[in-house]
Amino acid sequence: MQDLEWELLIEGFGKLEAPCLDLEGRLCFVDRTAGHLLRLEPDGSTTFLAERTHVGGLVAHVDGGLVASGHTVSVVGADGAERTLLEPGHAWGFNDLGTDPDGRVFVGRFDADPLPPVSGQGGSLWRLDGDGAAHCYDGVQLTNGIGVSPDGYRLYHNDTTPHLVWMSDLDESGMPVNRRHLYQFDDESPDGLAMDEAGCIWVVLIGSGRIVRLSPDGRIDGEFRGPRDWTASICFDGDDLYAVTFGGAPYDPDHTGAVFRARPGVKGAPVQPARV
Repeated sequence: MQDLEWELLIEGFGKLEAPCLDLEGRLCFVDRTAGHLLRLEPDGSTTFLAERTHVGGLVAHVDGGLVASGHTVSVVGADGAERTLLEPGHAWGFNDLGTDPDGRVFVGRFDADPLPPVSGQGGSLWRLDGDGAAHCYDGVQLTNGIGVSPDGYRLYHNDTTPHLVWMSDLDESGMPVNRRHLYQFDDESPDGLAMDEAGCIWVVLIGSGRIVRLSPDGRIDGEFRGPRDWTASICFDGDDLYAVTFGGAPYDPDHTGAVFRARPGVKGAPVQPARV
């Protein structure tokens, strides 16, 4: 396992999730403990963007602001105003999300509260289109990290409870088909996911402190030590890899939630802003 040189950028938070870059290349993330969407500034301070609970995924929107998950999927504007894109219906809410090259949004839905004792009792994956249409496939237990290959031909999706990374082809309409296992971990739980420019899949194994690089054919192509055992999610910014962690009980009583940065020696794949 390789040790990366992790630089601590800021700490003092609770349960951090959903790192992403906004249109200006600034790192945004959420403190789920406080229910705050935040932006990291060049001077190391943070700017409060909005109050929103249960956010598991963020991505920049082409018109500014962020698309955020939670009990709904919504565009959160620069002024904090929200525009709802998708309601949960009979389900509990939404988690990680990502975009394809056309700016359509893939987002995972929880049937029930993802926290114990009901965690892992059903989920689904949805695609949101620019015309407002929503499409679904189900059969997921605990939906988590989502990424699309740089060429736009494959979708990768973590399923935490069975320790799986799913792989699907994207057909001519951009819908996932031919879903199959890319990789199944023995006893570690895949959480966050990011893509690099070579089309490899970076998977965060929460609770173990490992970050694994998987090749598109399902081989482990690299193993890295995360900044802390409770590293939850990652995102690339060119040569840089950002990681966010859970802090405080019951996760890591000795640390607060924090943001770290490292240079793993590969570039990340660009993430397209949402166009929904």
